[in-house]
Amino acid sequence: MTLSLLHGLLLAALLAPAVAPAPEPATPPPTPTQPALPSAPAPSVAPLPAAAPVDEPAPEDMSSAPATDSPVAISARVTPDPSQIGDLLELEVTVAYPTGYAVNVPLGLKLDPMHLVSVEESEPESTGQGLRKVFTFTIQHFAVGEAKTPSFPITYVAPDGAVQTAQVPSHNFTVTALLANEAEPKRQGEDPPISLEYPNHRAETAIYYTAGALVAGFVSALLWLRWRRRPRPVVLPPPEPADRVALRALDRLKEADYAGRGEFQLHYLMLTEILKGYLEGRFGIDALERTTDELRAALLRSEAAIAPLKPTEVIRFLQQCDLVKFARFAPPPSEASAAVEQARGMVVATTPVAPAGPKDQAPQDTSSGTGPKEQAPKDMSSSAAPKLVPESDIPTEPVPKFKEEGE
Repeated sequence: MTLSLLHGLLLAALLAPAVAPAPEPATPPPTPTQPALPSAPAPSVAPLPAAAPVDEPAPEDMSSAPATDSPVAISARVTPDPSQIGDLLELEVTVAYPTGYAVNVPLGLKLDPMHLVSVEESEPESTGQGLRKVFTFTIQHFAVGEAKTPSFPITYVAPDGAVQTAQVPSHNFTVTALLANEAEPKRQGEDPPISLEYPNHRAETAIYYTAGALVAGFVSALLWLRWRRRPRPVVLPPPEPADRVALRALDRLKEADYAGRGEFQLHYLMLTEILKGYLEGRFGIDALERTTDELRAALLRSEAAIAPLKPTEVIRFLQQCDLVKFARFAPPPSEASAAVEQARGMVVATTPVAPAGPKDQAPQDTSSGTGPKEQAPKDMSSSAAPKLVPESDIPTEPVPKFKEEGE
């Protein structure tokens, strides 16, 4: 802009004798947001005799690019100023350009001797006469004293697609040191060296003890967790003797009176299950899952254990019950009641009798008269839990048709 004004004034001074002077208002200099256009001198205009155009001084923290034919106006400033060595500085570059143009920072930009940390750019904003865009360069400088940002290009693209560049002006700033406010700071003396014993047995012992304590603590924690998660036995009450369970089930069967209601199959089915459950719980014979023919061999092998019962009597009783269950035989109600009493007699006959008197006397069995009776085997004791049908599971409805035993 200054060169254009000087050029116009020189032409006006040469043409002053031929043209009468006429006052002309001074043209204000273009603002940074308005592009500077070259002004053509008029031959009939003379400059003012006493006043000369003077550019307005720029702010102290701003540096403006010299006026050229470029339609882009650029200003730059550095904050903070002054700064300390190694501080993050912000070089703020403001670019004003006409509408329709695009402004960008070239790729691979370097600001040596400055260290470029990052580059950020704002969105274009309207100024009324064009657009304005702000580029913020985060830089560092590691030298003390007066410094200057280097001048670098800014690329802009015209509406017709032409790519041109404009230079960003350099800017001066000051970098101070981190030393104390002394005219001539002196270096502090070094600390005297420390003599250590080598090998340092004390340090080694402390390290070994610490490592051992950590390992011991870790192992103790694992053992404690395993001890907490160990399976704990569940203490259950002693099972009820098999004879008591069988007698109580027989009483419930008699009270149900299935035979009196004509439900003979259900009556003999429950009677058979009660007797088989007693044999399994009292003598350890697997009876509930066997048929009568399969049970025959097991009873014959355990003939001594089930005394005074005879295997033939038990098999005959079960076969009579099978006639009702599978052959649909309908006996009289009195015979059904007698079958319950017959089963009760088998249970009572084999019920173990608790010894009465001194401990050295042998237990007496009163069920068969006089004389000592042999004690039941340990695996056949009454403490074994019988696998009987629970009393609550006795059905109250008629049992459906049963398959034949051989099927």
